[in-house]
Amino acid sequence: MGRAVPDPSGTPAASPSEEEGRPEREMKKKASLVPSKREAEKKSDNGMSVSRMVRTSLQFLRESRTELKKVKWPTRKELLASTAVVVGLTLLISFFLGLIDFGLIKIIKNIVG
Repeated sequence: MGRAVPDPSGTPAASPSEEEGRPEREMKKKASLVPSKREAEKKSDNGMSVSRMVRTSLQFLRESRTELKKVKWPTRKELLASTAVVVGLTLLISFFLGLIDFGLIKIIKNIVG
């Protein structure tokens, strides 16, 4: 007798408190269907206008300069020390790999004949 019949769409029936909130949801959905100012510009523009590209580029460059001012740049001494480490390790590893390569070539030549 007091049993609810399931909705054919498969969604549960809404309670009276949920039904009161539905007009607000529908209004939000309708509002989201209306294109915003930016979306209208994008659709009518098909691409970025030259002035907009210049404005965006200038903003990027200003922000980049600001970020570069925040960087802690190494001193000359630190720079030379880290460069020496990189060059030294590069030479060491290349020498090691050269020895391995030379040894493998000798082994393969002895096997092949």
